[in-house]
Amino acid sequence: MGDALKKTRDSALYLVNKFYAVSGPTRSYFAGGSTGGRESLTVIQRWPEDWDGAIALYPAWNFTELTLQQLNSSEAFAAPGAFLDTAKRGVLFSAALAACDSLDGVADGIISNVQGCLAIFNPATAKLNGVPVRCPNGVDTGDTCLSDAQIAALNTMNNPLIFNYPLASGQTSYPGYNVFIADTGINNPNPLQAFVTLLALGSVQPAFPVTGSMMFDAQISDQFIRYTVTDNPSFDSLTFDAANAGAFAPRISYLSSLDANNANLTPFAMKGGKLLMAHGTADLTVATRATEFYYQQLQSMMGTNTVSTFVRFYEIPGLQHALSTVFNPGWDQLTALENWVEQGVDPANNQVVTDLAGVPGRTRPLCLYPTWPKYNGSGNVNSAASFTCSQ
Repeated sequence: MGDALKKTRDSALYLVNKFYAVSGPTRSYFAGGSTGGRESLTVIQRWPEDWDGAIALYPAWNFTELTLQQLNSSEAFAAPGAFLDTAKRGVLFSAALAACDSLDGVADGIISNVQGCLAIFNPATAKLNGVPVRCPNGVDTGDTCLSDAQIAALNTMNNPLIFNYPLASGQTSYPGYNVFIADTGINNPNPLQAFVTLLALGSVQPAFPVTGSMMFDAQISDQFIRYTVTDNPSFDSLTFDAANAGAFAPRISYLSSLDANNANLTPFAMKGGKLLMAHGTADLTVATRATEFYYQQLQSMMGTNTVSTFVRFYEIPGLQHALSTVFNPGWDQLTALENWVEQGVDPANNQVVTDLAGVPGRTRPLCLYPTWPKYNGSGNVNSAASFTCSQ
């Protein structure tokens, strides 16, 4: 899997050489997000000699395990009484902001201290304006609270999916999502909101057959189960047990072997290659924690010191999958990569991103994982100069 990437690169190089009558470009870079992020990691894992640098944004590197977690989450929200309408999603997000927005030093609509928030915030015990988020006795009483069924679905999406069968990839689980602190599809006039809602919980409860109005996770996993795993277009994907795949376990194991699982990038590093990775903390399509796990695998496999010579991994608070109504960053990552490869300018601590949607023009420092932007206590709250990357 991925051979098309090699063939496309070689064909493009041939055409460039023929058209310009040159020996080829002096540098080659690969950039992509989501599936493109997986492709970016694939090419430097399999053909490191071809690339001088790569950008992998919110990469779906372990697509097989990811899709099973997407299915697991979709099935949870498909359960009776488990789906949250937009008003209930607003209660959840408002409660998270009330509890966690100021943990980074300023209430600015962005939860930057994600780990600090996850340590204290739980919808089952949280309050909003002094009123419990959980409905009395867990029974749904309307749009001002969450029922036990809805909290259970959120917990399923927040928790890791454990595979009770071996996978050729060597993975044993897929991490949960930061769903407690993300925009899951609130009421917002921002024109980006419709797409954010689709990438979160959708506008219609998951059911079979899956439609385009349902959560994007359900759409992806439905296609995967019916056409790639079972080879049965009529199969009800929402009945598939992702944790216990039964007769389909060997098929899933094989598919996992085709993903970008290799955490040994030694050949790429030895040739001087550089890798930029970035992921939004509110991504509900590809789990932020999965990219954290890949980065940690790199460090375990190659050593922290070695990884620090050629990889920069940033997390962007408030960003969903590629975009957000909370904080939608603009960032010239290609220039950052070029300057690192070609001029030795390390992008570790000098990158600034500009908000294009939440507060247009607002800037924040781009912080290396596991640090996050903390307000200094004074200065313009919409200026990156007023923030320091903290842990």
